[in-house]
Amino acid sequence: METTRPAIAMNTLVLCGDTQFLGITRTVLGDLRVHPQIVGTSEAALGMIHGVEFDVIVVDWREIDNVADFLCAVRRSKLNYECVVVAIVRDMLDLKQAFAAGVHFLIHKPASAVQIERCLRAAYCATVARRRKQHREPVQIVASVNSRQGLVGEALIVNLSEGGAGLKTRSSNFVGVSFEAGQEVDFTFGLPGSESRLSASGIVIWTTADACGVRFRYIPEEQKAALQGWLTECVERSLAELRERVQGVCA
Repeated sequence: METTRPAIAMNTLVLCGDTQFLGITRTVLGDLRVHPQIVGTSEAALGMIHGVEFDVIVVDWREIDNVADFLCAVRRSKLNYECVVVAIVRDMLDLKQAFAAGVHFLIHKPASAVQIERCLRAAYCATVARRRKQHREPVQIVASVNSRQGLVGEALIVNLSEGGAGLKTRSSNFVGVSFEAGQEVDFTFGLPGSESRLSASGIVIWTTADACGVRFRYIPEEQKAALQGWLTECVERSLAELRERVQGVCA
């Protein structure tokens, strides 16, 4: 089976005692370049979630005596409260309980390798998307800024996220432009290493003497997709660099 491998490998915990299912899952995860931590008891899993940060936790619904308590423990964990949870279920009762408990994705047993891969790939994509939305990339981008109140000038974008940007509004390189919280602004800028240019509108949510923060209100869909793709690459690159540093320290 030919697959398109993700740029990064996700830290994954699998709680399952079914050897046949684990055999298929190991093969799928190997194709995805994921090396999971596999445990057979909820006690072992609970011991790990308080000391290790996981991107995805896969849980066999029948392996846990009290699923609600287990998931509450995951959500209370400082390391794993936002992780993606995948449940292995067998029937409609398992399915209803899993969704009620807030599980993100389901694998129905018996499951083929294709079904398992499709579900896990969706879980990893969800993790990258969440990190992309939270990620704030340091940048140095000159932007043309147009205030709805008539002010026109340039500013330096110093950090960029899917939801907004931090701007330096006064420096030796720019004509000073003052903004106030609540002010609406339009600005255009290019993404580093890309030919894409974005035209965004937003609202100023905080200001200082020489900087402000803008929350995006509108970006054309095609340009928004370009921003999301660029941020995803930034997240994947930063995670890969972090993994290399950790491996270097532990080597």
